[in-house]
Amino acid sequence: MKNDPQPPTTKPEMSRTPAVIPRPLDSVALLGTKGEVEITHQGETYRLRRTRQGKLILTK
Repeated sequence: MKNDPQPPTTKPEMSRTPAVIPRPLDSVALLGTKGEVEITHQGETYRLRRTRQGKLILTK
């Protein structure tokens, strides 16, 4: 008796739950009165800060 060939490999199905849409976060709530925050991402530390002109800069 021959073995039936394996079905082609397919990617796993995506979750059927609806995507969560992130809500906007006010920069003042994130940066606080100091105007900056450190963020750790994949073992690296980044700094997000507000400039004098009111723009945001993310640096490593």
